[in-house]
Amino acid sequence: MNLRWFHALLIFFSAAVAVVFGLWCLSQYRQDGEIGSLIGAIAAFVVSFGLVVYDSWFLRQTRTLR
Repeated sequence: MNLRWFHALLIFFSAAVAVVFGLWCLSQYRQDGEIGSLIGAIAAFVVSFGLVVYDSWFLRQTRTLR
């Protein structure tokens, strides 16, 4: 596995962790009803989306590298 794919895999796992964190924040919001948990969930989902977009951009930009 070269450095390009390692970087892409690391970014993908980071996006997955952000989704899990967002789901956890949503469960906390359902239990407590605190607005901070809802804001944390929304932020985590936005970060996850941004990481997926960045990952696809990175793979397209480095397609010709080996």
